[in-house]
Amino acid sequence: PTLTRKPMSCTHLSCAFAVQYPEPATPAVASRRTGYKAARAIRNASHRIVVTPARLFCLLGTSPVPFLAIVSLKRSRRPRRASCRVACQVAAEQVVLPLDSWLVDVKLHERLAEDVKEQFGKVPQQTARVIEDAVARIEKGARQCVAPSASAHPFGSAANGFGETSSDLDVLIAVEDEELCYYMSYINWHQREQRYEEAMRRNQAESLPLREVPRASAISNKAAMGCAVQQLAEFLPSLGFQVVRLLPRARKPLVTLEDRTGEAGEVDVSINNRLPLCNTELLSSYCSLDWRVRPLVLLAKVWAKNHRVCGANEGNLSSYSWTIMVIYFLQLLDLLPSLQSMSPASRSVTEVDYWGYERGFETGFLPAEDYLRGVETGTIQGCRGEAKRSYSLAELLYGLFKFYAEEYNWGDEVVSIRAPERFVADGWFRMFGKPHPEPCIHVEDPIELRDLNIVMRRERLAQLKVEFDHARRLLAAGCSLEEFLSSPPQPDVMTAAMPTRRRLRNRHRSLRLPRPRS
Repeated sequence: PTLTRKPMSCTHLSCAFAVQYPEPATPAVASRRTGYKAARAIRNASHRIVVTPARLFCLLGTSPVPFLAIVSLKRSRRPRRASCRVACQVAAEQVVLPLDSWLVDVKLHERLAEDVKEQFGKVPQQTARVIEDAVARIEKGARQCVAPSASAHPFGSAANGFGETSSDLDVLIAVEDEELCYYMSYINWHQREQRYEEAMRRNQAESLPLREVPRASAISNKAAMGCAVQQLAEFLPSLGFQVVRLLPRARKPLVTLEDRTGEAGEVDVSINNRLPLCNTELLSSYCSLDWRVRPLVLLAKVWAKNHRVCGANEGNLSSYSWTIMVIYFLQLLDLLPSLQSMSPASRSVTEVDYWGYERGFETGFLPAEDYLRGVETGTIQGCRGEAKRSYSLAELLYGLFKFYAEEYNWGDEVVSIRAPERFVADGWFRMFGKPHPEPCIHVEDPIELRDLNIVMRRERLAQLKVEFDHARRLLAAGCSLEEFLSSPPQPDVMTAAMPTRRRLRNRHRSLRLPRPRS
């Protein structure tokens, strides 16, 4: 993206910038509402620039042109603190964390490492037989009601190695876009024709005028995916599934099923959702590089759920974000490499992003098998974090919470497993996150390159910082694993904001008509 300074005649604004998106957008995709949201999310690196959304304009023509947003910025009078500038400079130079110095004055519980290994080192996953059975039945149904060439692929925590037996199974139905639109256009026309025949019978009985005969026409790709999940919801119950939830008009159409004949539990089925499949392959490679990765991720997830700081539906970071945070910490210790930076070739996937724009995503990375083989043969330089000594699970657990409680640069640093260099989030990256008055955490999706903190609420962000600090103090005091996991959540440090529904109700209250003059 390019950030161009432009003069602007205004008394209370000091400057204005034109932000050009890297991908072209058509007038049907980009809108004034999209630009308004982008303007409210723009922040500079020091969190001292205030955006005025009223000064945003979307300059669009009749043909596909780059999407421009004129954003007016007002600088705060308060300068940036010197300590914040020093922290950013240190973060740019220092990459490997000094875990040895953190452990000098800390006495961990003597059985903490053994308990973590015993409880989380051998957590069973969903068996391959159960996954293959559920996927095979879903694929059979998809080929009968969606498209003959449809194929089903598992992804998510049940397939990337970081799941448990109770983890939900995510299944992708992959179909060519042209074939999907072809068959779903026929299904859509057939459904409209059935509704027309019912309306004809009702109109003839009531002597009403007849409606226009529906004609066959091609539907869009988004409408085809919504029609496909409706087809699956009607057909898959005959194969041993029960429909729990159907979302045909969601950003990614989805149907949630309950496996009645098998042992898969809940299954989420989506259509042509290719990016999570790439994320699954990447995380699966990280899981197989070091045996300590999986128990540490599982322990962090269990702790986060017990302390109510995990779950996107409640305004917290998702379980996927916690997995990235643990891998990023191990990369900063030089225990794990960045597999994406070692990609031997570029591999791009064209998909619709989080905001509805179609663009290409770089999904290439070096598989774990090739990395381990290269380290053995000497063609690839391996990680040097184990040069001095091997860290135990207890030491890594304390280092994880020590890092995010005290060493992580809140508000500036980006948690990125794609480039674990502790780089500072720029204005372009902040545009795709959720701004908060307080310094927040930035977690980058390694494939979509967007900020995963977009689901966080302000009160949950404050609670996350308190829980990190409390967990660090518990581990430093020598608590056991049972005490660490069973410790109650800290009291809420910030109450939730007032719902907007009440404010809107008061704003749109009906007015009484004036009395006529006598």
